[in-house]
Amino acid sequence: MSQPAGLAPSDWCLMVEFWMRYRAEIDGLRALAIVPVVLYHAGFPVFGGGFVGVDVFFVISGYLITTIIAEDLAKGRFSLWDFYLRRARRILPALLLVMLVSLPFCWAWMMPRDLVAFSKSLLAVLTFTSNFYFWQETGYFETTAHLQPLLHSWSLAVEEQFYILFPFLMLLIWRRGPGWILAGLMLVSLVLAEWALEHDAGAAFFLLPFRAWELLAGASVALYLRHRTAPLLAPFGREVLAGLGVLLIAGAVLGVSGGARFPGVAALPPVIGTVLVILFAHEGGWVCRALAAGPLVRVGLISYGFYLWHQPVFALVTHRFGPVAFADWAGWLILLAFLLALLGHRFVEEPFRRRVSAKMLGLSIGVSVIVVIGFGLVIHDQADDHPRSVPSFTWALKHADPELLRYVERKDVRMACGAEDALGVSRCSFGAAAAKPTLVLWGDSLAGALLHGMDRMAREKGLAGVAFIANGCPPILGLSNARVPTCAGATHEAILTRIEALDGITDAVITGNMAGAISAGNVSIDGEATAFGLVRDRLSRAVARLHDKAVRVILLEQGPTFGEDVSNYLLQNLRLGLHQPLTLGRADVLESLREARALADVPDLYVETADVFCPTEVCPSVDAEGRLVIFDHNHVTRLYSERLAGLVARVAGF
Repeated sequence: MSQPAGLAPSDWCLMVEFWMRYRAEIDGLRALAIVPVVLYHAGFPVFGGGFVGVDVFFVISGYLITTIIAEDLAKGRFSLWDFYLRRARRILPALLLVMLVSLPFCWAWMMPRDLVAFSKSLLAVLTFTSNFYFWQETGYFETTAHLQPLLHSWSLAVEEQFYILFPFLMLLIWRRGPGWILAGLMLVSLVLAEWALEHDAGAAFFLLPFRAWELLAGASVALYLRHRTAPLLAPFGREVLAGLGVLLIAGAVLGVSGGARFPGVAALPPVIGTVLVILFAHEGGWVCRALAAGPLVRVGLISYGFYLWHQPVFALVTHRFGPVAFADWAGWLILLAFLLALLGHRFVEEPFRRRVSAKMLGLSIGVSVIVVIGFGLVIHDQADDHPRSVPSFTWALKHADPELLRYVERKDVRMACGAEDALGVSRCSFGAAAAKPTLVLWGDSLAGALLHGMDRMAREKGLAGVAFIANGCPPILGLSNARVPTCAGATHEAILTRIEALDGITDAVITGNMAGAISAGNVSIDGEATAFGLVRDRLSRAVARLHDKAVRVILLEQGPTFGEDVSNYLLQNLRLGLHQPLTLGRADVLESLREARALADVPDLYVETADVFCPTEVCPSVDAEGRLVIFDHNHVTRLYSERLAGLVARVAGF
């Protein structure tokens, strides 16, 4: 839709009643939407609600798309092919350009973990499902969300899904009172959004059923304006309402925060504000003239490209130079994104919308998609299986602290305990070589991580012991792990039998992932789905048999489990200049251990570990002295293995 030639912006508003193809104030409204979004992502605090610009875009999109469809339906010339071809011309060339240009910079500047996520997001964007991807993988307001180069594509996916479904809805309801039907669907979607905020706030934010009401608000306005025969209000009243619409949008931009309960009813101010502007600003007056001002219109005309470019520019510069550098350069980066949008609009968007044939459009899109998918697969393979080939990872390895690097590469991180037998069991001796074994250490890989500390503690106290380790197999009789073939129902029965055969054992220290044994979906006990009652019963049986051998049983509580590999997380953030370690809340850790702690009365002694891992209300992965506590998801370092073993010794009186 080109603007009328030869007219000043202030005159365009006066032509609206006679020429419905172009409304300059809509492009001005686009500018009011895109600028707050960009400034919000750039980190300007005053624009804490800038993300509501997307809600403004949704309303505008619903209005424009419905106007186009309704006009064609009324004239009996609507074609699904033509509709989707226009959408492809408008959306895909610019989007694919941004993806293609981003690929080499992502490879050069991002770490393997982030490259894997980026490669997955590429496929999600190409299949118009990136809103589902980011719903599952991240949150829009999470602290690391800004590092996702394609995070902003979620809103494009919502619109694309709407564009796919909406024409069929309009064909179905066109002669059945479409205005009332759309208004009803809008109300249903808004109610669903409020419901979703209570049950899954991420879904409410990212998914079409809970965002459709915003697009349908614009659609309803389009149908109303089409059938309106006379102005609803006098000029002054229209001007007041149009001005109120601008104020509602501005108030949301300045007053809403990322922590708000959003969208749902909280999105009503920007949505209603946009509706008021569309309904009333086009009929003349100062609001229309202000929005139709040249600078605003020019920004609005490239708003799509500006939206596409700003997030990759911001994210990639942050990956390469860190958040501090980004903050220093934010203004220049906004300008860079704006210039890229101008160039893209001039040399890609406009040619593909107006001059390139449908055949050439299809060929260009097809080749671009193949290139994006091909490079995405290569990036995923290299980052996942060959991380040392990734430039940023190579840099990080050269600059990492040697201690961190040791844990990243898993070199000498735990005491070796011999080869596994057919049941996945490793057996080894620990402690003073000259002493007769009186201790047993029994458990899964958590016991393997503890072995170093137990060995040192036992040697210092002149004690000796025997360890039985079954990785991936919590120490519960009859337990099987579907993900670990050697962890079968007979594994811990065999270990217990071997312990019973030892002479002179007085104490058995048991530790393992008891929380997982109770609730993990991949675990079963004697063929039944795992449950607390089964775990308690099998642990009680093992304790009773050890008591028959006069063995005291000590159960050591497991530590926290982090969602990411701790050492790898620190290494991957090294390039960003971020040194903040992963943490968990003490209350969350205790809640995750709630059922496991209910086993405390089964053994003779139960050793709680929360004070070791959580000295305050926070459980850090790196302690106050900068030393790793956990090196992967849940295994302690050698230092903390010693601290846990010392705790066991104090509680047990060794």
